[in-house]
Amino acid sequence: MNNDYSLIHVLTILARWKKHILIATGAVALISVVSSLLKPNYYKSTTVVYAASPTLANPDPIGGGEKLYYIYGTGEDLDRLFSLANSGEVKSFIISKFDLAKHYEIDTSSSKGRAKLFDKFNKLYETKKTKYDGLELSIEDTDPVKARDMVKAARLKIEEIAQKVIKESQYMLLEALKEGINNQEKIIKEKGDILTLLKDKYRIYDSYAQAKAFAEMTTFNETNLAGLEAQVLAMKSYKLPRDSINKVMAKIAGLKSKISKTDSIIKSFNEGVLSVRLSEVEQNKGVEEISFERERYKKLQASYNKSFATIHIIEREDIPNEKSRPKRSIIVLGFTFLAFVLSCLVVFLIEGTKDINWREIYAGK
Repeated sequence: MNNDYSLIHVLTILARWKKHILIATGAVALISVVSSLLKPNYYKSTTVVYAASPTLANPDPIGGGEKLYYIYGTGEDLDRLFSLANSGEVKSFIISKFDLAKHYEIDTSSSKGRAKLFDKFNKLYETKKTKYDGLELSIEDTDPVKARDMVKAARLKIEEIAQKVIKESQYMLLEALKEGINNQEKIIKEKGDILTLLKDKYRIYDSYAQAKAFAEMTTFNETNLAGLEAQVLAMKSYKLPRDSINKVMAKIAGLKSKISKTDSIIKSFNEGVLSVRLSEVEQNKGVEEISFERERYKKLQASYNKSFATIHIIEREDIPNEKSRPKRSIIVLGFTFLAFVLSCLVVFLIEGTKDINWREIYAGK
């Protein structure tokens, strides 16, 4: 094998340059140690939450039925929670609440400074979905207590925004229900006015009671009339005094007049009873619908006024006891190893090119 490519030759070169390699590697190691010691310690506080099901905010069912609950939300609920956690509203709230411009010593008087502040915070703020469909939120800071407080504030803000979104939807639904109830009340009032006019016109006050009364009255009158007429025939056959017969005839005439009047009233009743009953059915149906909508409104308003869970805390944020970075040993070992490798490569480069006449190459010879 050619000596230029043998392991012994390589080791010979490294042995010849070992002092320089050690000095370069040691210098880089010392610099990496000093620089890593100058880096501030960062502490990471973390919380893990699950999205709660929106059904927890639903009102109780009307009629006392059993309410259908789902404790944990679906993947879509987690996506919404993840979007809220990464929203500018949450990040701006944390930056403002903890005065991070002062804490990070960044001048935000210019747009560039504000962008720098957000960029700095974004590097320390992390959200990710866990493999168990949870949301993990972490914040790093040089102050472990501040890191814990910022995570807690972010979690509470996310929950507040999530509740606000649901409550805004509930408020819009409440307003729609209220408007619908008002419109239905107007319609019912109009139908009530029409029903009153119909009842006054046809003198109908209780159609079912009046119909029954008219039937009984007609039967009673016709029965009495038939009896009186039979009595007259009997009196004539027995040739009773004319005065007695005339008294019965007078009763018959009065009863016929009464029947005629009753028939007139019944005829008017029959002309309007269908319209009145249809109007009553429509009004009663409208009243039932309003009662149902009012109950819905009452239930939804009660749900709107009470608090409800939008997240379930699985792992609560705490004050971290150990730093998350820098990993000083890894930094020192990494730079030291890199310095050693680069030193060796430089040595090989020097040894491999020492016989080259660079002046001739430059002169084009």
